[in-house]
Amino acid sequence: MRYISLARLREGMVLGSNIYGENFEIIMGEGLVLQSTQIQRLNDLGYPGVYILDPSTDDVVVQDIIPPDLRLATIKAAKDLRILAERMDPKNPRRTNVLQQQKVILSVIEALIENKRRLVDLIDLKPFDNYDFYHAANVVVLSLLMGVEMGLSGNQLQDLGMAALLYDLGNIFLPREILYHPGELSPQQFEMVKKHTEMGFEFLKENFAISIDACVGALHHHEHYDGTGYPYGLKKKRISIYGKIIAIADVYDALVSRRPFRDPLYPPEAMQYIQSQSGTKFDPEIVEVLRRLISLYPAGTCVKLSSGVQCMVVQNYVGAPERPRLRLLGSRSITPLYIDLQNDPAFAHLKVTQILDV
Repeated sequence: MRYISLARLREGMVLGSNIYGENFEIIMGEGLVLQSTQIQRLNDLGYPGVYILDPSTDDVVVQDIIPPDLRLATIKAAKDLRILAERMDPKNPRRTNVLQQQKVILSVIEALIENKRRLVDLIDLKPFDNYDFYHAANVVVLSLLMGVEMGLSGNQLQDLGMAALLYDLGNIFLPREILYHPGELSPQQFEMVKKHTEMGFEFLKENFAISIDACVGALHHHEHYDGTGYPYGLKKKRISIYGKIIAIADVYDALVSRRPFRDPLYPPEAMQYIQSQSGTKFDPEIVEVLRRLISLYPAGTCVKLSSGVQCMVVQNYVGAPERPRLRLLGSRSITPLYIDLQNDPAFAHLKVTQILDV
């Protein structure tokens, strides 16, 4: 299986993973032989690319860090909470239990702990429709992945997961024209946006049966490590650990997502931005945790080496996200020629320089 951009997708190619509709029903199933109308629909839905089944890449295993049905359940949990929040009366608050969503968070935690190969090793596929909920689910998974790696306790992980699921709920109080504004906000508009964290905090505290620590984690997700964030301009250890983790997960996933107003970044570009903000926007220790957990060149992508050679990424290694195992493009039909950047000293001088769209 390999990843291919929509621009390179052609009739007759075979879909490698399910595509879901607005209500999370399968609208194109794994194994579907694609026609031009389906390719156009994928473009209309906002997918930047898809995974395809290809006999020449049957040595490439692309696997999500949690089971697909659990990721879908997390997306649904985010959507259900948004719908619930929008139906609530802010003038008549009452604490609502979120037991079903807490069960989903617990399942994600258990799946991540059981997965000994904790590495984000695929390009995430999101449609324009339901983007907010796909994004929220990814922030949950990334945040909990970092939390597990950092050794947070079970109760801390549960609080972190709920904070990550609900962190942007204050957006329901913002006008849509500001929330989905494609360009730069005016100073007045930005001042309105900055209020969503405090409004969200008060709403969560009064309406949901979750811990105050989870509420504070959501409140702090726009605080910056150097004190230049909002709403309070907090610095370093004064910022909730949950808020610091969620901030990094939120920005990373947004950068690698296609939006109506911009194309997605590849993981190396997104990670480069995150690292450039280490010590200013983001906690350097948590940035380093994320760096170890993200495959810069996900399995199934094509890359160019510093020698100019083009390869397919076959396997990534935990702790060495920039040193994958590769196969020379075109060698599969004869004898596979592999290059192991991490474990073969003969290739120590080589590095990946570019992800290719081929």
